[in-house]
Amino acid sequence: MEKKIPVNELEKDFFVRIFRKLASYKDPYASIAEILKETCEFFGFYCGFVYEADHTQIFHLREQYQLQPSNLAETFSLDKFLTPEDIEELNHRTGGVVYLNSRRDPMGARFLELFSAQTLVMVPVIFENKTPIALIGMMDRRRPIRLSKREIYDADAVLQVLAGHIKSRVYQKRLEYAHQSMKNIINNAGIDIYVNDFETREILFVNKSIADRYGGEDKILGKYCWEFFSEDKSAVCPYCPRQKLIDTDGNPRKVYSWDHKYLGGTWSRILSAACRWVDGRLVHVVSSIDITENKNNEEVIRRMAEHDPLTALKNRRKFIEDFTEELEKAGREGGAGFLLFMDLDDFKAVNDTLGHLAGDELLCAIAAFLAGKAEILGAPYRYGGDEFVILGASKTGEDLDRIRNILLDRFSKPWRLQGEDAYCGISIGAVRFPREGKTAPELVHAADMMMYEVKKSGKHGFRIVE
Repeated sequence: MEKKIPVNELEKDFFVRIFRKLASYKDPYASIAEILKETCEFFGFYCGFVYEADHTQIFHLREQYQLQPSNLAETFSLDKFLTPEDIEELNHRTGGVVYLNSRRDPMGARFLELFSAQTLVMVPVIFENKTPIALIGMMDRRRPIRLSKREIYDADAVLQVLAGHIKSRVYQKRLEYAHQSMKNIINNAGIDIYVNDFETREILFVNKSIADRYGGEDKILGKYCWEFFSEDKSAVCPYCPRQKLIDTDGNPRKVYSWDHKYLGGTWSRILSAACRWVDGRLVHVVSSIDITENKNNEEVIRRMAEHDPLTALKNRRKFIEDFTEELEKAGREGGAGFLLFMDLDDFKAVNDTLGHLAGDELLCAIAAFLAGKAEILGAPYRYGGDEFVILGASKTGEDLDRIRNILLDRFSKPWRLQGEDAYCGISIGAVRFPREGKTAPELVHAADMMMYEVKKSGKHGFRIVE
């Protein structure tokens, strides 16, 4: 006669098998359908189920065991069956089995209706924010007798263990979804991002745009940042602002940003920050975006703002800015120079006899001459109309004599305009700088007055403020 195994030994053997199976699962997504089957068979239920909720709180049937067909719904929403008070009560049953086999329990009656069941044993899996994220349970007894207190206790123990596994699985899924979402965001943000160890500079992460450029992550991860991102590839970047990213205690502080121009002429806006990595170490997060087109557009706009559209010389606005800087520099460093204010003689006659197009051609020819001689004469500007100025920084009196002779000689000769010779003299007023207490506008006015003195004395000449 076969020896009958005591009930407590059967229970012990059952629990050991369940725990060992769960412990052997390396993949958190491995099916627990077999465990559900074994549990249902042990406690005498026809059906077992695991539902998991998505981000909209719709519950989906993930796993099941059915000895006979049941009416398990593929999806459902709790708020269609339970009142807000029921859900609140469910959220606080985190430590116990919901054991429902009596329609005198209002919430139990609603769950029985939901699952079209006669008997239900269920454990809710609750998230930290008191939201149900999964339901695991068994329904409909094979035997008509009620569960004993011992069976309820044992079912509670098994379902709680399974619920812990399900909770870990849901957490794992959400972490993976969050990781993938963040990775997708970083890869599609339109910027380059990499992370390196703050101390060793070992690269720990690169986003797709960087990885693709250098042949894949495996070519970059584990290498030092300067091996890829330093322009000479042999040393750390001289502009790296790492020490600006942490306070005196070595803790992260504000983001540091700057625009960097590379040897090839491209520009990037770079943002650097320090933060803690997943393992707690301090890391350097660097992101950059190509702003070459923006810089080129800025240069076009700046050039338009600073240059005369006809002659391409720098304009009056830029002259005042440059002259003010030269005066400040001269004040700091003790330098000196000359300012020449020039007005064309009889320019109106050229316009009247040859036309305005010829007048424009003359202005452009003069500008080209002045720009071509800038190294000798100084920096030329179109001040307005037929007026030009030359800023001769670091020019001596000897230089000025040579400059005067070059200008008066050239403007005594004809300019070839539209196949004809046109003559146009020049009246030049000059002033030395710096002069005590004189600003840029005051010095320009002084040179302008000298130019008018030349005009009044017969034109085509030179006079300097003494």
